Amino acid sequence: MGVSLSSVSALLARIGSARDVAFGTYLLPPGPVRDALVAAARRGAHVAVTLQADPYRNPGGARGNEETARALRAAGASVRLLESAATPFHIKAAACDGVAFLDDRNWTQRGPEIVLADDTPRDVALVRAALAGRGGADTALATRKDESLRREVELIERAGTAAVTVETERVGTSPLTDALRRHARAGAPATLIVGRTKHHSGLERSALAKLARDGVRVCEGGKNEKLALAGRTAWIGSGNATGANGRGAAQLEWGMTTQDPALVGAVRAALARDARCAT
Repeated sequence: MGVSLSSVSALLARIGSARDVAFGTYLLPPGPVRDALVAAARRGAHVAVTLQADPYRNPGGARGNEETARALRAAGASVRLLESAATPFHIKAAACDGVAFLDDRNWTQRGPEIVLADDTPRDVALVRAALAGRGGADTALATRKDESLRREVELIERAGTAAVTVETERVGTSPLTDALRRHARAGAPATLIVGRTKHHSGLERSALAKLARDGVRVCEGGKNEKLALAGRTAWIGSGNATGANGRGAAQLEWGMTTQDPALVGAVRAALARDARCAT
């Protein structure tokens, strides 16, 4: 199989039959995914779940993850709540027996998202290591933010005169936005789609102003996906277009560049959908 398009429904089915489930996400509220993990633990599967103990500026999310941890532990699962000061954890991934699943959002099932299934042994091993708190990379997949975003920057830098479109939930001035600005200044089409929010932070406003000033089309109202496209090459991941400095360099994320026609087509369709928003 290698890497292919999948879905949250396919993940739920796999959790329902797997003997060994490792799962991680930033936020895990009550819902079908949590229910599937609880059911798997109760039937005797080995279930290990990793969550961020203190999601950024989200005390409700912290309380929710703690409540989820209690429910999972009561069912027999093991749960790790990682403190962001020691191990920033933003990856959305799972490994069910020999298949890894990767999501660019938080397994929402209520909105657009791209889910990949990957049975390449080295990638599955990377995902399992990341869910245990250790990021890394191989030729196809990165599970550290710095390396994941480096590959996204590389996609932009290799685009030549081709149009480049990036979608992110949040943005900050970084090597990624610098690459987009250079692309636009060279006269090539460049678009940034950013998630809808009532209030951008000062850092976000500054980054968006610089992008617009250099000719990048800024489109607000995206669906919080993390995607990039240049010609026949796409990048898909879980990391936002923000910096990867200091502790954030090792933040657990995932990202991959691909030329697989099905994956590139899915990214192209998602970006075309979200680029229709008002500028």
